[in-house]
Amino acid sequence: MSATLQSTSLLAVKISQEKFNQALSLVSKAIAKHSIQPILSNVLLKADATKKTLTLAATDLDLALAVEIPAEVTEAGQVTVPAQKLSELVSKLPHLDLSLTSSESALITVSCGRSKSEIKGLSAEQFPQDFLEKANSSSEAAFTLPIKHLQEAAGLVSFASDKREANSILNGICLELSSDKGFEVAATDGSRLAYYHLEEIKFEGNGSAKKVIIPFRTITELSRMLSGLDEENIECNLSESNQIIFKVAGRILCSSLIEGSYPKYQQLIPSHHNQIAIVERQAFLAALERVSVMANEKTRVIKLLFEEIGVLNVSANAPDIGEAQDQIDVSEYNGQDFSIAFNVNYMSECLRNLNCAKVQLQMSEPLKPIIVTPLDEKAEESEAKTGFNYLYLLMPVQMR
Repeated sequence: MSATLQSTSLLAVKISQEKFNQALSLVSKAIAKHSIQPILSNVLLKADATKKTLTLAATDLDLALAVEIPAEVTEAGQVTVPAQKLSELVSKLPHLDLSLTSSESALITVSCGRSKSEIKGLSAEQFPQDFLEKANSSSEAAFTLPIKHLQEAAGLVSFASDKREANSILNGICLELSSDKGFEVAATDGSRLAYYHLEEIKFEGNGSAKKVIIPFRTITELSRMLSGLDEENIECNLSESNQIIFKVAGRILCSSLIEGSYPKYQQLIPSHHNQIAIVERQAFLAALERVSVMANEKTRVIKLLFEEIGVLNVSANAPDIGEAQDQIDVSEYNGQDFSIAFNVNYMSECLRNLNCAKVQLQMSEPLKPIIVTPLDEKAEESEAKTGFNYLYLLMPVQMR
């Protein structure tokens, strides 16, 4: 993200304290934590007299966020302000209109009610804001996505990514959009896989199908940015510099993408299974959480025992701590007595993110993956699924 040169730090606007504080809170997530460049610890304030708006922007060069809010502009211009001090100050101001003025030397005055403060800023000359220009330009690599399904996919998939290394392929969420398969989103950390598929969303843009690996952090901030919006679609654009730009309702997010080849996760999904169980999601989750108290703190292993009579036994045994057992009824079970063990945290995380009455568990052998799929809340029949295709694959561990 290169810099765009500007000459003046003069600026004068009047804005709503609430809207300004909300926008500042949103863009501050892109502020560089420990940067050797002071400008990256600042937030850009850019007033436009023609559009009657004030744009706030921040970036750490990997992620950039911008929000445009309505403003009464008496002096158009731009300046950067230390983000932390500005956020602390604005959050404590009364819910009134506030005035922001900046001198040629980048001294910013913030006035609200009887409060008046001055903060020393920096010229916007060195602030990297080319992502704002890219977001406002047309591109053959642009496409749109429904916000509802993007948020849904993010919530059901992103938690399965590897959070340990930010630059790892497995830290990313793989998003694919094509004219034949539709919208696919997947995440894996090597021990589990979450996969969301909606065939009705087709890629109709220019060029070939789109496939990108988006960092986990980006997906998290995108979800925050989309929260509370009424818009149906979001504009997406892939730049030549391996970046993706999201734009909606005056909000912009630009992020670097993770380069490399994502694992061929489709090959991990078993083609057959001979044990199928349907359980109440909340009852299953509650039993797992109770038993997990006695699970080994390092391995977090618990054991499931499905009985032909329609009962699921959940147990944990850590010799240095103790043991626990719980039992729930199984709505439907097709199979023989069957045992499998896995990390309880991985299963609980999936169940907490789902929003359905029941889940279907598919298994074949104790050391082969267990697959979780949601069932429609209003459905009584096991064939009834949600409006999208979703599965969560979890690798088991050796039982001792």
